[in-house]
Amino acid sequence: MPETADLFASALDHHRQGRTAEAAWLYQAVLAQAPHHTESLRLLGVIAGEAGDVDQAITLLRHALEHAPDHPASLLNLGAALRQRGRESEAEACFRRALAVRPAQVEARLALAALLQAQEGREAEAAACYRAALALQPDRAEAHLNFGVFLLGAGLFHEAAAHCQRAVTLKPHWAVAHNGLGAAQLGLRQLEAAQASLIQALRLNPDFPEAHNNLGTVAQALGRPQEAAGHYRAALALRPKYALAHENLGMTLLSLGKYAEGFCHYEWRQRAASVPFCPSWDGGDPAGQTLLLVAEQGLGDTLQFIRYARLLRQRGARVVVACQPELVRLLGLVPEIDQVAALGDPWPTADCWAALLSVPALVGTTLETVPADIPYLTAAPQEVAAWTVRLAGCEGLKVGLVWAGNSYPQLPKGQAMDRRRSLALVQFAPLATVPGVTLISLQKGPAAVEAQSLPPEFPWPLFDPMADVADFADTAALVAAMDLVIGVDTAVIHLAGALAKPVWVLSRFDACWRWLADRNTSPWYPTLRLFRQAAPGDWGPVVEEVRACLHGFHTLEP
Repeated sequence: MPETADLFASALDHHRQGRTAEAAWLYQAVLAQAPHHTESLRLLGVIAGEAGDVDQAITLLRHALEHAPDHPASLLNLGAALRQRGRESEAEACFRRALAVRPAQVEARLALAALLQAQEGREAEAAACYRAALALQPDRAEAHLNFGVFLLGAGLFHEAAAHCQRAVTLKPHWAVAHNGLGAAQLGLRQLEAAQASLIQALRLNPDFPEAHNNLGTVAQALGRPQEAAGHYRAALALRPKYALAHENLGMTLLSLGKYAEGFCHYEWRQRAASVPFCPSWDGGDPAGQTLLLVAEQGLGDTLQFIRYARLLRQRGARVVVACQPELVRLLGLVPEIDQVAALGDPWPTADCWAALLSVPALVGTTLETVPADIPYLTAAPQEVAAWTVRLAGCEGLKVGLVWAGNSYPQLPKGQAMDRRRSLALVQFAPLATVPGVTLISLQKGPAAVEAQSLPPEFPWPLFDPMADVADFADTAALVAAMDLVIGVDTAVIHLAGALAKPVWVLSRFDACWRWLADRNTSPWYPTLRLFRQAAPGDWGPVVEEVRACLHGFHTLEP
């Protein structure tokens, strides 16, 4: 019978060469001679975990720790197995115990960092773990990349790019590092550099769905939607259930007017949890049923797609809605909606439900069948009359102005988008030089303070009544008293379009899918006109075009 040490050495040799079945048999042989052999128990646990038997892995690793409770590698492996089972607090305890035993164990610090970054509100602890790991091993490429990806998720693109670049320098043939660098460069809007990094990632690994998806996003940002769609399709060919690639392909196809296929792929987007008490609507005949429409995403999305309440009522449904609190009073004025509740309040009783942005797919909307009968929203007549009286002193054309959107303080991706779509109020100063025009603020949120401290460049004061506007019913009444609304892509733009008010949109170069590509009108809002950036970030010519058109503006027929 071979000595225990010889058996274990042979088992390790098989294990290192990937012959795990032979290695497991030899580890068992070691345990037959030495039942508490810690490393054999641990490595059998590792093999079980790699084979998908996580529960058996946990059992073996706990057995290993019974006789060696401070064995760092066993603690690390047990923590990883517990995390696979969703037992986060137990996993964290294992990682911290491993670090208490061996503070210089980089693997445990990285494992703890990954666990912490997945928990809301613990980002600072995760960052500290990554920094501590890199202080111990500054040339560890995996640590740089993992920290870079973490920083990407936090929207810290400059620091993310630096760590991903370091990973590329340390492992230049590592496709994953090039992909991470490309994603960071994309966040920085260094589009040509991002494209080069992602192409290199695909040279190193052509079967890399994340790199294809990211390259598609770069192409979309560069104004090449057909090319973007090709990359998203390549990603899906490699991973058919890749939700983000489906969503991105969906938005790209929608921007090209390919609504049938686009809305189908868009169904892969992340949405709120299902309504617990009733089934989802499958698009069948809704006649005689109460259908609950649940708002999702932003206020503008709700305002755009609430139009489907009318279509569903025409098909015989009783329509109830759960929406953002700011919209409850406004949607309560829609005659085709029987009941409105705020999200977070008790759900209205219904037979079935649908996420609001799923309805176009469920009813088979195409570019030719967009339900564009406007207005489909109204303002309270007495409130419109009150605003009309109040604005009577404003001379000439009354032009509502909104210059900035939601800054999404908790969503880095949203913040990046908002920086591309929003302007500073001072950038609209040329509009105030047009004779016979009064500019009236429709701006809410942090950017509204700009109206209180107009710079010298603004030729005359901006009338700002927004302190008296509490919700979107108030905004609707104010908009109804305007002659024209001008703004960036925000919820107010959708409100104006839904009210059949003439509305001009300053659209960023990588425009939202709903504005389609290469056109200045919208199938969703007949009274809407688009003014598009010709180059990313270049608003000057757009504002000048709006100013020139404002000179000759006359009220459009609804």
